Amino acid sequence: MAPLRNSFLIRPVYDLLSSNKNLVRWGMSDDPTCPLCHGRQTTEHVLSKCKVALSQGRYTWRHNRVHQELASVICTAKGQPYPPSPSFSIFTT
Repeated sequence: MAPLRNSFLIRPVYDLLSSNKNLVRWGMSDDPTCPLCHGRQTTEHVLSKCKVALSQGRYTWRHNRVHQELASVICTAKGQPYPPSPSFSIFTT
């Protein structure tokens, strides 16, 4: 697995993702709030607790993208063609 992927898997466990709460803690920001719902933006909030992200389908989109990436890697490893991904919307705050 690529080092960047390993890093993303490990960093949330130790609360090291650059959430707004952590950016304040590290002296890099003054605002610990979520730009979507204005609640406190913790790692847990970013990954699964923001009601606005949930209502906009962001968690479903992320889940589906993970599955698409896994399917692509498996097909490539098996030497099978992988169909192009369906179009998807890019979310902005």
